[in-house]
Amino acid sequence: MAISKAEKAAYNDEIKDLKKDVDETYKKINEVSSKKKKAPNIAAYYNFEQSALLIKVMDHYLRMSDLSLEMLGIKNENFLNNARKEYYKIIQLIEEVVGTDMDRSLKENDDYVKNFDQLDPRHVLNLVEKLQALLLNLRNRFGEGSKWKWSFTELQSRVAIITKNIIKFSDIAKLRDPRSPFFYERRNLMRTCKEYLTEAAKQWRTKYEMAGKAREDLKKSIDLLSTLRKIHILFGEDEEATKLKNTIDAGKMALQSEDKSKDLEEKSRKK
Repeated sequence: MAISKAEKAAYNDEIKDLKKDVDETYKKINEVSSKKKKAPNIAAYYNFEQSALLIKVMDHYLRMSDLSLEMLGIKNENFLNNARKEYYKIIQLIEEVVGTDMDRSLKENDDYVKNFDQLDPRHVLNLVEKLQALLLNLRNRFGEGSKWKWSFTELQSRVAIITKNIIKFSDIAKLRDPRSPFFYERRNLMRTCKEYLTEAAKQWRTKYEMAGKAREDLKKSIDLLSTLRKIHILFGEDEEATKLKNTIDAGKMALQSEDKSKDLEEKSRKK
């Protein structure tokens, strides 16, 4: 059904303030970027400030897309793609602070956390929960049949690694008294980290099964589960660690079996 001029005008009027706020927020982001160049010793905090501003921009793009669907009956792919691109920028900014290493020791996290130790566990928890919520919103709006479907698996993995890398595990190990400041936030951070690692591993395994059985996809699933197992071991969660070991071993056996099959095929071709 054709969209009338009146409907278009109503929609444009509805999103006018959102677009204006997006433009103003981009100006603020550029200002923060300039400040960061002048004060590299506190660059981590500027990265978090920029990411917070980009989260606001992304929220606006998603809202404008929703309004397009509500008022015009059209999914606005431009706004959705803008939101997707901003999400990558947000992830990259945070990765610059906390690193991208999946397999670094949990103790090494302390060295990274020193760069933003004024950020308390409540802020950290809010940030990682917001990252996850935005990712789910973005994926849901694009839909199951989107060409970006498997890129969301990669993003889920990056969110999980960020969550693991942003936590000061030594504090969680030391401050187990419920009367300790931020005890519940730390506990929830630990729970959230485990959930995100589990979900990311699950998604890579699903991609492996459904999208051509690429060896690297299964390996990423195993690596995420191995990282999760380290956390269980660190905190004496033996039953969970044992269950994960069985899952990890089964995955490794599948990889070995696949490698043997490929070797046999290669030898057969050479004959």
